[in-house]
Amino acid sequence: MALSDILYPGNPARREKVVRLHQDLINCIELNFDATNELIGALNTHCQFKLHPIKMNRNGTVRENCDVLLAAIQSIQDTLQAIDARLKSELEPDLYRKLHDFQEPDAKKMQILRNVAKGVSFLGGIVAIRIFYNLASPVVSRVLSQMSTILARISASVIGLMAGVLLGAGVDLILSAILGGIERDQLETVIRELQPLVDEFKPASHEYYKTIIKISCTLP
Repeated sequence: MALSDILYPGNPARREKVVRLHQDLINCIELNFDATNELIGALNTHCQFKLHPIKMNRNGTVRENCDVLLAAIQSIQDTLQAIDARLKSELEPDLYRKLHDFQEPDAKKMQILRNVAKGVSFLGGIVAIRIFYNLASPVVSRVLSQMSTILARISASVIGLMAGVLLGAGVDLILSAILGGIERDQLETVIRELQPLVDEFKPASHEYYKTIIKISCTLP
């Protein structure tokens, strides 16, 4: 038994908790890579986007992988905003307002998009229109923005900033990157920061995944 474990008998449990939280982060990041690639594939296939699929680097750090996800989500949001700006320039102000009015019937909004689709790149077919309509909804916009915010916070967290903490690292390597002379205090600091992040990241990741899969399931 390590001397620190004798002096601080709660350390083994703290170590286990840090490793478990780290694994929860890995699982969520992997889920988000899968979901983002699913969306990228749909956009490239049906909307003629030219987005690059992303790959999770298990030899990379938490921060590096979060940054890859952030960049991909930002590229999707930027493209959607560009399409929306084009719609604003093509549509009469009243029609554009109706397009973003949550009280307007879905059928009416789809009809507006169909009428203007020929003049807007990326909206050249009914499937592309449906994808854009779903992604532009307030719910999906909120989910994308929420995921970006959480990923940025994880990237800047204790785990994210530790160069030695790799996604595919074993228990010993994870702990060696975290632990030092004042092991108990460091473990408690990591747990205090990671626990609320994981508690928020897990449900947000599942919501992000389900939202994108729901859109994909409507495609031919």
